[in-house]
Amino acid sequence: MNYTRTRRRVAAMFMHNPGTMTCMSDYGRRARRPNDAPTVLLQGRVSPTARDDVREAAEASGVTMSYYLDALITKLVNENGGMPLVDPPARDRANQLDIPGEAATRAA
Repeated sequence: MNYTRTRRRVAAMFMHNPGTMTCMSDYGRRARRPNDAPTVLLQGRVSPTARDDVREAAEASGVTMSYYLDALITKLVNENGGMPLVDPPARDRANQLDIPGEAATRAA
């Protein structure tokens, strides 16, 4: 029983709760969505340079990276009527064989 009491006391002192979050550096400084705004997870790998660019722009805007990306996507859709298309990544031509499109259909 003593362990449970101690555990609760330690958890209250050191776990993230509204009383201790004011000591954290980013708490309360950045813009947030309303609590009832629905969100979904979006994950992807980007270059370190792209991540740094997004992080710097978000910090300059005073928002989180996720909020910044959401606002950027919304802005692009509103301005262009949809998301802009990008070029596919360049392929490694040195390690590929040039096979004409006809060869694949003839073999089948």
